[in-house]
Amino acid sequence: MCGLGILVAVALAGQASQPVPKSVKDRLKSDNYTVTWGAVPNFDAGGVLEIGSGAGHGGVMEWLRFQPHPDRVDVLWIKFDEGWVPYESKWPPDHAPVTIWLASMKPAAYTSLLRDFATISSAELKRVPSGSIGISTQDFWAYARLAAKDKTLLSLDWAGYYSTADEAEFAKPHLCGALADEAAKGLIFKRHELTAAERAWASEKFARDWKTFKQQGSHWWVQERYLVTIGVVGDAAALPLLREIIVGDPVKPREKQEPPDRAEARKVYYAINAVTRLTKKDVRGKPVEEMDIERVRPKVLELLRDKK
Repeated sequence: MCGLGILVAVALAGQASQPVPKSVKDRLKSDNYTVTWGAVPNFDAGGVLEIGSGAGHGGVMEWLRFQPHPDRVDVLWIKFDEGWVPYESKWPPDHAPVTIWLASMKPAAYTSLLRDFATISSAELKRVPSGSIGISTQDFWAYARLAAKDKTLLSLDWAGYYSTADEAEFAKPHLCGALADEAAKGLIFKRHELTAAERAWASEKFARDWKTFKQQGSHWWVQERYLVTIGVVGDAAALPLLREIIVGDPVKPREKQEPPDRAEARKVYYAINAVTRLTKKDVRGKPVEEMDIERVRPKVLELLRDKK
């Protein structure tokens, strides 16, 4: 089961800690864990906040990015939504159901949101042992990251199936996502064409998050959706990592490797499709959904030979 990501709550120098607001304290409460409240830091209102969420069986994954400016906070919303559709081909259909939206938030509202996040960061949760465990077939992903001045102030990440035994691990990132959604509710989102800077951020996020996700078995479906999404929202900076994913194990020659398992092969398939979108050069066979990965792999690597 995936563990909670690293949490770093940093109080800015010279600023006093804030009391724990009841509005957040009441929402971080459960019979499945205890809460010990520490000092609440002041998070830099100039920090960039990233929120991630998704439902494995629901076919959905979302990114929210809150980017502060002097007079506003831009809220970028990137949504992957394929639904749940059966298919008969060798691979999933080659389509990228990603939409991009942008809205503006008032700085005061963002400051209030960060105050709630700081409160969450101050909480230490410990599981309460129980003679029984409640489980569900609901699998989900919850992610929150706040960074300012080259420092990561908050980093939470969890993916897996709901279980009362794991609630102490996912409660904080899950609440962060809920609060961010509530803050974004009512904003006027409009369809958006990504800027070069936003695409660069998306590629950087892809590379940063992948380092963690590839070590986490329960993130397999999050990884797949990242691969599809980056083909739509990324730029050339994502190509070196996509190349690594396509290459696979670099230690042994390809012909001596065991056939990849289905999950790893799917990642290669999605990575090849993402490269095709980013380079706008298609060396795949048709139909794409019946792709022979071992035949297409060298063609794509040749296309990427200078992308190291």
